Amino acid sequence: MKVTVILIVEDEFITSAAIKSDLIEMGYTVPLIVDNGQAAIEQAGKLLPDLILMDITLRGKISGIEAAQVIREKYSIPIIFLTAHSDDLTFHKAIQTEPFGYIVKPYESVSLRTGIKMALFKHSMETKLRESERTVLALLNATPDALVLIDRGKKIVAVNDPMCRRLKKTCAELEGSSITDVIPSGILYPGEEMIDDIFSAGRSFCLEDEHGGTWYETTVYPVLEPDGSIARLAIQSHDITWRKNVEEQLKSVGIEQIEHNMEQFQILNDQIRTPLQAIMLYLSRGEHKYRLQIEEQVKIIDTIVVKLDKGWLESEKVHSFLLRHYHQDMDSRSNPGISKEGRT
Repeated sequence: MKVTVILIVEDEFITSAAIKSDLIEMGYTVPLIVDNGQAAIEQAGKLLPDLILMDITLRGKISGIEAAQVIREKYSIPIIFLTAHSDDLTFHKAIQTEPFGYIVKPYESVSLRTGIKMALFKHSMETKLRESERTVLALLNATPDALVLIDRGKKIVAVNDPMCRRLKKTCAELEGSSITDVIPSGILYPGEEMIDDIFSAGRSFCLEDEHGGTWYETTVYPVLEPDGSIARLAIQSHDITWRKNVEEQLKSVGIEQIEHNMEQFQILNDQIRTPLQAIMLYLSRGEHKYRLQIEEQVKIIDTIVVKLDKGWLESEKVHSFLLRHYHQDMDSRSNPGISKEGRT
């Protein structure tokens, strides 16, 4: 079982001795007592205690509040203030250092015990939360896709490095900002009204946009809480430039091939119908020994010609579709932000 180490920073000998006695009786380890702010900072770095009990008024130039500020920034060690001053000004100054407790002297052993347990528990929870946040951030940055998370107030609560690079902003500039203030609609989200609809209806949304010659497919989807409610929206932007280039090449090649096939259908049609017409004209001028056999073969060939006609018509349909689709795509490129609604 891990032993909890507590550093006492107190310049009154009788008070510090009483605190040490109480802590040992509670089962904690007290390796040292210091009476000034500079020593508190130095010993905090050497001992790295689990908790510090810090008197606000100390000997020397550095107060307990100033020492606590340095220790919090350098070592993230939880601190409980001990003070005989309970006025508003002192409390306001102390609270700026984000202490884990505030006990007014003379204290009672029960309040000291409770304060220490609460501080250690709170610090443990904050440590787990920070580790969880680091894990989530590592996962977010593990993907090349640009990701951002917003809350119901449309504030950015998390963003990964690829998104920062795409927007040419730092995480500090983006986090805490309203998405509508830092990102224009139509780039990563379809508009404020659509965001409200996604929160209320719980359906996702997808749009494509082009920026600086790069095409992105961006999906906005709700993040469900354990109770099924929607507290956040995730926005994921994926680079689809390669797909757009392939589609354009396929469209271009496909249209050319269809046009070539239509031309071949027409040539074959003309090359077959002309001699067939000559044969039928020849047969119509008189009786012929093999008339029936010839007419039978002509019917077979004529059936093939009819199929060629159907093939040309079907090719024309495909050709028209590709042209319409191609022109629509060109229109969407000249008007970025064309959306695909209803994706689930």
